[in-house]
Amino acid sequence: MAKVKRTMGIQQVLLSPTEEIEAVLDYLCRQSGTLYNSAVYLARQTFFKTGKLLTGKFDLSFEPSISKSIVAKSLPSTPMQQTLMSVTEAFKSFKELRALYVQNQLHFKPKPPSYLTGSKLFKVAYPNSGGLKPTLVGNQLRFSLGVTVRRWFGISEFFLPMPSNIDYSKVKEFTILPKNGVFYLEMSYEVELQKHDLDPSQALSIDLGTAENLAACVDTLGNSFLIDARAMKAMNQLWNKKVATRKEGKPTGKDSGQKNLSGGIW
Repeated sequence: MAKVKRTMGIQQVLLSPTEEIEAVLDYLCRQSGTLYNSAVYLARQTFFKTGKLLTGKFDLSFEPSISKSIVAKSLPSTPMQQTLMSVTEAFKSFKELRALYVQNQLHFKPKPPSYLTGSKLFKVAYPNSGGLKPTLVGNQLRFSLGVTVRRWFGISEFFLPMPSNIDYSKVKEFTILPKNGVFYLEMSYEVELQKHDLDPSQALSIDLGTAENLAACVDTLGNSFLIDARAMKAMNQLWNKKVATRKEGKPTGKDSGQKNLSGGIW
């Protein structure tokens, strides 16, 4: 029996959290960003001083100055490990590019991964496996915050809505993604690769049009249709309105400040 080929699918959902939940998301992503930058610093200094690249699976996870730091402990253990894995993957890519450069197969000299800038928020990933995986409670996802957050703030968990169009059991990882001043819930899942029989002799011609008719399309089979841009414009305006609402009262391109978990400012 032939093995079924699979690939990864991703869906992002714009969150509209309460002020309390937003403070939790901001805290997690900010701590993740601080941990990311700390791990990048160690990896960069190690490379500059010794020439060694920390690309092993446990190089950063077993380094006490990183994994045992107060920043690392301020995150739930599994998301903390995932943040360190992101640094490892970044340096793996640098290692591969550097090898190509040495072999004269790359036209530019690659630079080591750099630090997060701007808001310095970084994603927080919860794999859907293990002891700290999100659990489904009704139509809500329950995320654990770990021992340290519970001790510091008296909060042990938070909830986000589970999209109804995705099977929870198929999701491989839930990621809280900070982007453009708002937060998204990103879900990655496996999908079966579909085989399509294409006829290279057939084609579709697309003529970009006006703000009302986005495109006029005609194919070689004689079919024709218009893509109405008005619905897309309405969706885009709604999205911009939601983003503007989330950013209300905040300086342009910046966060209003680092909130603690009760909504105050540190």
